[in-house]
Amino acid sequence: MKVEKTIELGNGHKIEFGKATWNISATSLRNRYPTSKGGFSPRSSSEIPIEDVKIILKESVKNGYIPKSELIEIVEACISALKFIVEDKKKSTQINKLIFMKQASSDPLYLNDIKEVGDDFAIVDHEL
Repeated sequence: MKVEKTIELGNGHKIEFGKATWNISATSLRNRYPTSKGGFSPRSSSEIPIEDVKIILKESVKNGYIPKSELIEIVEACISALKFIVEDKKKSTQINKLIFMKQASSDPLYLNDIKEVGDDFAIVDHEL
């Protein structure tokens, strides 16, 4: 596995994300525990496809294996991630709008259309 991101959980325990050993275009995840020699235990540190993590999580939730308190933590993390995506899209839309408006303002052919373009972008902003 080519590790791209590591989450330190304490006492040497890590979660690693990266390119899968079996396919460089696939993402995998490893739950890594250290050995006494600094390596990691292959029995307790398996690498699995990220798609399997999604399936495992969904089935664990559907079948009641995750306590409600932990479900709340998972939902909060999901909501935070979704808010970040929406905020990122809003910023991107605003930046695109400013760039387009700047380009249009310097082109005499588009000077009359600036208000109409601004109205169109306002509709897109509202939809996000």
